[in-house]
Amino acid sequence: MATVHERFPLPPEALWQALPNGVTAVKGQNPYYDAAAGYVTFSTKLGLFSYGQTVTVKVERTQEGSGLAIQTSLKFGFVDWGEGKRIARKFIEAVGHAPAA
Repeated sequence: MATVHERFPLPPEALWQALPNGVTAVKGQNPYYDAAAGYVTFSTKLGLFSYGQTVTVKVERTQEGSGLAIQTSLKFGFVDWGEGKRIARKFIEAVGHAPAA
């Protein structure tokens, strides 16, 4: 399991609008968005080089604007060999390059 935090100089509402870009970038499946609680959860596929992950991304308000807390966990297996952090970094990159709302 990996948890990665990242801050953005954007209001939480703008960051929330960019979350679908992150889900698409990591090829997330079956995303569930809970706007009231401020999170999205989705999964990634099991593949030749992946055990598949369950990913939860929470948008948080910070003094600088907003932040993401990205938590990944394996669907199968015990060691993710850094896959969770790679997914989180790719998600952050996609959200950070989204145009501000």
